[in-house]
Amino acid sequence: MDDRRLESMSDTAQRNARRLAGEAQDAATRAGTYAQARAQEMADRAGEYARDMDAHVERLTGQPMEAWGRDARRYVRSHPLQAIAITIGVGFLLGKLLARD
Repeated sequence: MDDRRLESMSDTAQRNARRLAGEAQDAATRAGTYAQARAQEMADRAGEYARDMDAHVERLTGQPMEAWGRDARRYVRSHPLQAIAITIGVGFLLGKLLARD
C-alpha cells in the first residue's frame, strides 16, 4: 500500500473514533439526564406518600408521626433490652408471616 492510502485510512479511523466517542458522550449525557429526572420523580412521589401517611396516622391517632418517633426513641433509651426483645419478636413474626406460601 502506498503512504497516501494508509494516511487516508488512518484519518478515516480517527474521524470514526471521534464520532463514536461523541455519540457515546451524548448517549451518556441523555442517560444521566433521564436517570436524574426519574430519581426526582421518585423522590417527589415518596415525599407525597410520606405526607399522606403522616396525615393518615395523625387522623387515626391524634398524633403526628414525629410524635410517635419521638416517643419510640424515648422508650428505646429508657428500656433498651425490652426494645431489643420487641424488635426480635416483631422480626420473628414478620418472618413467619412472610415465609408462608
